[in-house]
Amino acid sequence: MNDKLKENAKIILKGYIVGSSMSVPGVSGSTMAILLGIFDKLIGAISNFFKDIKNNFLFLLKFCIGAGAGIFSLAFLLKWLLENFPLPVSVFFLGCVVGGIPALYKKTKGSKFKVSSAVYFLIGLAVVIAIGFIPTGSIDISSGSGITYYLMLLVVGVVVALALVLPGISTSHMLLVLGMYDAVVNAITNIDIPYLGILGIATVVGVFLITKPLEWIMNTFPHQTYWMIIGFVIGSTWEIFQDKILPAVPEETDALWWIGMILICLVTFVLGFLAIQFLSRFQED
Repeated sequence: MNDKLKENAKIILKGYIVGSSMSVPGVSGSTMAILLGIFDKLIGAISNFFKDIKNNFLFLLKFCIGAGAGIFSLAFLLKWLLENFPLPVSVFFLGCVVGGIPALYKKTKGSKFKVSSAVYFLIGLAVVIAIGFIPTGSIDISSGSGITYYLMLLVVGVVVALALVLPGISTSHMLLVLGMYDAVVNAITNIDIPYLGILGIATVVGVFLITKPLEWIMNTFPHQTYWMIIGFVIGSTWEIFQDKILPAVPEETDALWWIGMILICLVTFVLGFLAIQFLSRFQED
């Protein structure tokens, strides 16, 4: 009984961490799921849902309870932290992303490094960097009304699903590109049930459509897939640097500010790196 409770608590806690990370532009929830050793189980539970409905439903329910709690409880805190301490907080998340790279590299050790490995890595890197260069708000569908607006929400849900499932692709960044980030954060903080309900249903449908082919790719080409994922993840560090760190640097600063901020950011980077190193130990749990 205690083992069962412990296992349930781990699933909920990992869901909480994944949900929390999704609120930050540049940080991928699916990457966090890989580092926590729950990504393969999530993909399997979704893509093979109807083969074992009861167990898959219970597993996904526990994970979603944790993820939902992480999104709702930390949306307020992260918004406040990023508004008041954008530089050290963004560098903390940069440390989190970099700290996960060694754990991802271990996934590739089943076969030798090849020239093709570098090619897949560069493809993953290029895709994420290219996405990062899309101007935020270039497709603004954050306002409107009527059936057309809600149909657009359904489309956004599918895009969010793609970002959720693909490691290294930041869900929050995709929402920024679509001009939806502030609207979604406001909907969460104001508990806008109709808005979140439509977005949630569309996201779930999108996830079910995407996970089956993704599972096949990961099982058939694991070495190539993980090298591409490493490219995704390293590319996402540029998103954090471009979207959060650079805009947080004041135009006019003195030497004292730079010294103090560099020391603080070094500490937050190391804390983020060590936090993910610690969490990655539970990959095989």
